[in-house]
This record gives sequence, C-alpha cells and structure tokens, in this order.
Amino acid sequence: MSHSKTALVTGGTRGIGYGIAEELASAGYDLVLGYQKNQERAQDAKGHLEGTYKVRVFLVGGTTEEEATVDAYFACIDENFGGKLTALVHNAGAYYGGIAPGKPDDNGSWFQGWEAYEYYQGMYPKCFIRLVEKAVTRMEDERGYIVAVSSPGCNNNQSPFLSYLMPGISKSSMEYLVRHYAKQLAPRRITCNVIIPGFAKTEAWDPMIERMGADRTEGMVKSYGMKRWSSPREYGGVVAFLCSEKAAFVTGVTLPVDGGLHLGM
Repeated sequence: MSHSKTALVTGGTRGIGYGIAEELASAGYDLVLGYQKNQERAQDAKGHLEGTYKVRVFLVGGTTEEEATVDAYFACIDENFGGKLTALVHNAGAYYGGIAPGKPDDNGSWFQGWEAYEYYQGMYPKCFIRLVEKAVTRMEDERGYIVAVSSPGCNNNQSPFLSYLMPGISKSSMEYLVRHYAKQLAPRRITCNVIIPGFAKTEAWDPMIERMGADRTEGMVKSYGMKRWSSPREYGGVVAFLCSEKAAFVTGVTLPVDGGLHLGM
C-alpha cells in the first residue's frame, strides 16, 4: 500500500522553486506552494502541475509577514491533508527593496542598514525556524525530509561575495540551522539538508543582470566550472532525491549543485 506524500515549497511557483515543485510532483507529491505577489503566475503553475502530474496543488500567498505566512501554510496543510506533511523545502527569497546590492557606500561598507538586515533575517533563518518547528509536528518518524536553499559564498568552504553581505549573513545562519536540526531530528530519522545553487537564469537574476549588464554577467557565468547557466529542474531533481527514501541516510549535508562553481570561486 502506497502512502500519500505532501510537500510544502516556499517560493514554489517561479524559478528554482517551480523546478523543485515539478520534480516533486513528478515523484508523486501533492503540493502546497507559497508565493508572494504574482497570482497569475501561481495559478498557471497550479494548472500545469495538476494537469501534467495528476497531483493536488494548493496555493498560499499574499501575506508578507513571516509569522502570518507560515501560519497560512500550515492552516492549508491541516485543512487539506489532515495535518500530515512529508517534505518541507524553504526556497523563497528576494532582494530588499527588489534591488540587488550594487556597490559599497563612501566608507567602503556593504552593510545596507538595519532594515535590510531584519528583512533578510526574517526571510531566511527566522522563517526557517518557524517552518521547521511546525513541520516536524506533522511529520512521521522515518518519513520526513527538510531541504533549505542557500547561495554561494555563505559558508567557510567558499569565498564570500562582498556584495552579498546582507542576505549572506542570513543564509549562513540558515545553513547552521540545517546542521542543528539534522542532529536534533536524527533520532526520529527525519533528514535535513541544504543545497547551494549556481547560476540559474531565472527572474531572480534580473536585478543582478540589470546592475552588471548582460555581457558582464555572461562573462562571469562562463568563467566558472561548466561555464553555463543551469535550469531550475536540475535543482529540482536533487531536491526530489533528498526528499525520497533513496536519501534516507543523508542528513546535515551542504550540497553545491553548481556545475563546479564552488571549485573556482
């Protein structure tokens, strides 16, 4: 007898998140997908996933404060899936004010101010804690998977990007939390891992391309590793593996999925 599987993917209707949603749907997961503003895109994603993979998809969006957003996610899970969750993927991300950091201030500092700091702390480690603390009460022992999505340069194995200071601080904290929860949840055999994407040509890169210019951005991509952009589903395949029984003995891992970018930074 096969059991139903349910996954919550934050930021799951566009970009990398949608690639993750597609791969999870193809593996038989019903989905709760978080989104922020683009309701039309969210509805398109829902229609495609349900029509193509014959799974159930629920959308949760429109809220901006992380506590209210997390409460809405789990209200949806409780109402539609009897309070049962198999996988949690925290993928959501954005730039403060919608603008990628451009250059340091006159004093050479990349610090964008305390409002930006709080914004990124709320989006990454604080939201991740809220998500995990609720998720684990809805997961069965030996059948729970947690994955976070980080960025290059946010741990001691990679050189930091100076312009990524503010979100980088927050994602570094989230990577530590992944290791913490992996250790805490190991006796329950619930796994917790993090992936680090490389260059993914999604809408999230638009502010960076606008700031740097298309030619300079292409030059950067072609100077590392496999010298190409990735597709969202290349990340989705890895996440779907980590959210499967095949990866039941993999936990506390920080996994670059970047075509070799981390080897040449």
